Amino acid sequence: MLLLYFGMALAIGILAGGGGYAATSLTEAVDEDDVTLEVVSTDGFLDADYIEFSDGEKVLYTGTTTPPLDVYAFTGCTRGHEGTTAIAHPIGTMVYTTSASTVNNAMGFNIAATVDSMGMWSILTVPWNFVTKTVPRLLLMPYQLFTGDLVIFAVILVIIQVAIVITIAMSFIGARRV
Repeated sequence: MLLLYFGMALAIGILAGGGGYAATSLTEAVDEDDVTLEVVSTDGFLDADYIEFSDGEKVLYTGTTTPPLDVYAFTGCTRGHEGTTAIAHPIGTMVYTTSASTVNNAMGFNIAATVDSMGMWSILTVPWNFVTKTVPRLLLMPYQLFTGDLVIFAVILVIIQVAIVITIAMSFIGARRV
């Protein structure tokens, strides 16, 4: 049932024109060994993912910060990821991610980035992220965005969500099939 649900969520994203990438730029110059990258905004980026500088350097980051408590930034950065070279970048250098796809956004986190950054601890963090990020995102999906031909998908997703919630509730109260 969960596979059907994710398949439907992916289909809706594709039909609605979802996917693409998020982009921002540096607000502070960075050296090749900096692990925090201050940017204009982290809106549209996942909590942990891969980013790429306009010159091709790839970076794995494990967190983001946002105002009012802090500046917009990517934290826990592993520079020069996937064989690229970590180099210094001036203010205004473009930073983007092509991993901000429909599925990753629906999940609320990038499974590959989580596994890559957490190693064996991903056995615990992936299920935790699924429960704390994916399930709430799916249950609170903004159905008012589905118009026209997409309405049928919204109805199907609501039915599946209700079935999932009932199944989970029954398992917690100990109901058994007869």
